[in-house]
Amino acid sequence: MQWWFWPLGTIIICLIWLALNRWTSLKRFKIKILDIIPIPMWVALHFTMGYRFGTSWILWFMLIWFVFGEIITWVLLRRKWQWTTFWHKYWEWTGLVGATLLLIITVIGFFYH
Repeated sequence: MQWWFWPLGTIIICLIWLALNRWTSLKRFKIKILDIIPIPMWVALHFTMGYRFGTSWILWFMLIWFVFGEIITWVLLRRKWQWTTFWHKYWEWTGLVGATLLLIITVIGFFYH
């Protein structure tokens, strides 16, 4: 299996979800793409790094992200954010961080290919 199958597959899954959400009755559930991408992004990031570079630093990325999450939890909850609002936003931000890291790793992988 080629290493670039994982980023490509993740993009295809996201596009299929967007199409289903737009043109079917799934749009009444109001599940956004940012609600479903965190887990597939981090899994794809793990396998992309593993296949391309021979090692995966996913544990370190997630550890840094969770420590950062603890810091912003402390700051934002003291500023009167609701608990559920914060965790929903943090879940969406987790997907965006995973997508950003996947994009960076893919570009670096193609650059050093």
